[in-house]
Amino acid sequence: MQEQRYLVAARKYRPQLFRELVAQEHVTETLKNALRLNRLGHAYLFSGPRGVGKTTAARLLAKAINCQTPLEAREDGAEPCRQCEACIAFEEGRSLNVFEIDAASNNKVEDVRELRETVRVPPQGARKKVYIIDEVHMLSNAAFNALLKTLEEPPPHALFIFATTEPHKVLPTILSRCQRFDFRRIPVDAIVARLREICAAEGVEADDESLMLLARKGDGALRDALSAFDQAVSLCGTTLRYAELAQALGVVDLDLYFTVTEHVQAGNGAGMLAVVEQVVRAGYDLQEFALGLAEHLRNLLVARTMPDLSLIEAGEATRRRYAEAASAFEEADLLRLLGLVADLETRLKSSAQPRLQLELTLLRMASLPHAIDLRRALALLDQLSQTPPRLDSGSPPPARSTASGTGTPPTPPATPRPDPTPSARPNLAADTTRLFGPPALETLKHARPERPSGQAALATASETDVLVADAPSTLLETLRMRWSTFVEHVLQVRRHVGMVLTDTHPEAIEGSRLWIRVQDRAYERLLQNQADFLLQQLHAFFEETRCLTGLRFRAAESAPEASGPEPSMAPAPEPEDPTQVLERLRRTSPVVQKLLEQFGCELFWGNGR
Repeated sequence: MQEQRYLVAARKYRPQLFRELVAQEHVTETLKNALRLNRLGHAYLFSGPRGVGKTTAARLLAKAINCQTPLEAREDGAEPCRQCEACIAFEEGRSLNVFEIDAASNNKVEDVRELRETVRVPPQGARKKVYIIDEVHMLSNAAFNALLKTLEEPPPHALFIFATTEPHKVLPTILSRCQRFDFRRIPVDAIVARLREICAAEGVEADDESLMLLARKGDGALRDALSAFDQAVSLCGTTLRYAELAQALGVVDLDLYFTVTEHVQAGNGAGMLAVVEQVVRAGYDLQEFALGLAEHLRNLLVARTMPDLSLIEAGEATRRRYAEAASAFEEADLLRLLGLVADLETRLKSSAQPRLQLELTLLRMASLPHAIDLRRALALLDQLSQTPPRLDSGSPPPARSTASGTGTPPTPPATPRPDPTPSARPNLAADTTRLFGPPALETLKHARPERPSGQAALATASETDVLVADAPSTLLETLRMRWSTFVEHVLQVRRHVGMVLTDTHPEAIEGSRLWIRVQDRAYERLLQNQADFLLQQLHAFFEETRCLTGLRFRAAESAPEASGPEPSMAPAPEPEDPTQVLERLRRTSPVVQKLLEQFGCELFWGNGR
């Protein structure tokens, strides 16, 4: 007794009718209509990913064309009958009118010339001679050119069907002579349904998770999924269970990915290192682990953002598990985690130490701070701005002492500000003044009378406490820190002005005027002539400077009275060196010492350069 020949599932269950072709209805319906209306072309190009049915569709079309049963007697008016002599000969592989050619091994000009000679011979007892050329993009340019004339004007009995996974490599002159059909990747649900039919025919028991695993293993190709099915049956027998199947196929267990995200939520770096050790000991491919982790995070993001979980390619129980786990994350957190894993996939391909790259990425994921809602942060800042901050938890700030005695200092004169336009953006300096009060240095200047030159800036501990906040205004500090960037901008607009502006720095803000220190009087006069231009550039470069209405320049050697300042710039005694003042504050002020201990601050006086 002859032993029955074993066939793999991809060949045993190859579609024999158009309706059996999975997820390619847009192609099969067009071909069946062409058969019904007798509007068949002379050349077709079937393109698409591997394992989606291109060659199978070409074989079905060849069988349907030469089927001897009339169209009106066929199923659906186009399907091959599978009972006539032509259909039986085709299915048994002895048809003399259908030629399948592999272009990868027959890609020379001589092969095309031989094909051209055989095309002239009419079919034997059939309607058409069909030439199916697989992987047609492998033909050389010379072979393509040799085929052009025959393809454009073939004999009436000839039909060419080209199949390729890379249509962009086919010459445009060939493409223009063919009707092109693009085959789609097969959805996971369709692959699962086909696998369930085959399991019923083969007597194999499989749970939904196992079928979903095999379908995802196919990656959109039914043929690849059927190959994985054959391997699974050989390994596990006629009963397929997810845990055993995942271990047999070398697929990373889904629980391991959920463990990773649990460690991310808890910030557990040690647990991440344990996960990497488990991955390495189990023999998983690190690249495949990274791909699976990216898909896991993507499923969490889908569960977090969409009410419908159908986009998650998993069983119903797994989808519910994703919905529960996603509630612990924000969308921004998941997006940042996906970005880290995407970078990991790129680094793993070229790194000499892939395990170290995986460990570093997982540790970064565990230490990544959680995202906060910007709207909630702004609302909190708005609430804080309603109550002026205090130096301690319950008591008001200590009273300031004047040079003549103790008591409350007089209120400093209000600084004039231009009325902002409705369309202007909020001014940073104005908001800071509203939140924290006027700059302390300006308040101290109006509160204390003049002292002889050389007198110490502060004499008592109460005065040192006040000077904790005696720093330049936020706007002036911003200008000093970014002044060099502004000078580079001016250099690009007016080089000669920018060159003079190089050795300058903002000195003070009086009212709505900005005073700038320059090298000498010549530079002072030159820059004063360009004051309107510089103010315009300053407004464009720093939007927070819109409150400034004028620029004034003062040479380093010029005295205040020589430059004719406003009354507010009256001659003042030479101040003490700020570095000495700050150093004394470090030693004597308890508030400064507390700030240094708790926040690790450093005393710094910027010179604007």
